[in-house]
Amino acid sequence: MSSFFGKALIVDNTVKFVEEIKGEDKLLTEYACLFAKSFKDASQLLKQSKHNIRVVFLSSSISPSHGLEELSEIKKEYPDLPVFLISHRPEREPKEVMENESSFTKIIRSPEKFSALTKEIDDLFSSKETWTDVKVSKEEKNVELNLAAEDYIPTILADFVLTPKSFFNIYIKLGPSKFIKVLNAGDPLQEDLIKTYTDKGITHLYIATDEHRKYIRFCEESSKKILKRDDIGSTKKINNVLNLGANISQSLAHSGISQEKLDFANTFLTQSVGLIKNIRMKNESLKKFIDSIEMREHCATVSFLAGMIANEVGIESLKSIKLVGIAALLHDIGLYDVDPDFKEEDLGKFNEEQLKIYEQHQKHGGEILRKCGGFDEVIYQAVETHHMRRRGSDPLNRSNNINMVTEIIGAADELHNIVITKHIDNHNLNYFLMTNLKNYSPQIEKAVLKLLQIKKAA
Repeated sequence: MSSFFGKALIVDNTVKFVEEIKGEDKLLTEYACLFAKSFKDASQLLKQSKHNIRVVFLSSSISPSHGLEELSEIKKEYPDLPVFLISHRPEREPKEVMENESSFTKIIRSPEKFSALTKEIDDLFSSKETWTDVKVSKEEKNVELNLAAEDYIPTILADFVLTPKSFFNIYIKLGPSKFIKVLNAGDPLQEDLIKTYTDKGITHLYIATDEHRKYIRFCEESSKKILKRDDIGSTKKINNVLNLGANISQSLAHSGISQEKLDFANTFLTQSVGLIKNIRMKNESLKKFIDSIEMREHCATVSFLAGMIANEVGIESLKSIKLVGIAALLHDIGLYDVDPDFKEEDLGKFNEEQLKIYEQHQKHGGEILRKCGGFDEVIYQAVETHHMRRRGSDPLNRSNNINMVTEIIGAADELHNIVITKHIDNHNLNYFLMTNLKNYSPQIEKAVLKLLQIKKAA
């Protein structure tokens, strides 16, 4: 399964090999690829940042230099881009090509199927990072510490992974820059300790930013193992996947967008899509899902909900649902850039300055993503307009010129804010159905009602 966010570029004019790759539908749904028959075409694709090309497979058959000159050109412009040489007939390659093997990331000899390339992708991008090598940090335990809040990321206490020992240095936040270190890496981690914190009203534990990516890897690996087990129910699987998504979302909010985090997001979305399709096959309703989830982190939950709505609307391909999911995961990035601890339920308490920031967060989010580059245009548009509606009484927030992804994210966003955070309170559910849901296109309204197993009134 593809473990990176972006695309692979295959530069090859060997018709039979390329056609066989294009015929491998299942793999192509998991690994996004671009194809070029010439280096001239490949160069144009590389220049377009929207493609976010992460790896190049260059056939030795495309030029008299057998790929050496092309490699030099790529490395001149993109020194860190991995370039594999595909040699369909290694026995016919000039000596200087095979002797330059170290110049390429690797030479792939006589590949027959796309799986020969995807294996290299997996080996290249699968994280080798482990969480077992985290060392005890220098801070003393159980004393008040003055620490920079931006250097520590919250993890939801209720979903903290219980293991015989803590793999991480764990802190509790007392104030804007006040913390207490409660566990060293390697300390016993007991359920009674977590219960004590819960009883005191503590909702989050904090991990240092440089350790948090290892925590995400830990959650990713735990979730992957749980998804493979047939003896574990869908509720437990959903909560584990959402826990992974929550930590990725928290990391994006507190320390910005990076390629590594987008790779993690890609894994979360792949797991989400698999679960969404499995839930649908079992005919489990959205209401049952909402009733069962324990974790309420906004962006991860909205991403999962958006995937469910997208699937019901008829968007079924892995690639398309993941596109919806990544847009949903990033939809509030403009808010979190200003305030990582923002909570939408506090909207009614905002002062004039805070409201102004809130009103600008869609535009600001779009600017952040466009500056990063590498996203599909539909994602930029969805983030920039996710509070716009096709119908409704507010002319400032109504437009026919919004895409389906925008509508899906808007519906998932409001469903979470108005309904889920209130645990399916009938008053809030009815308000959402009779007021908010009416502002969407009939297709979205029908999909959400079907997921909720509610028949639309005639």
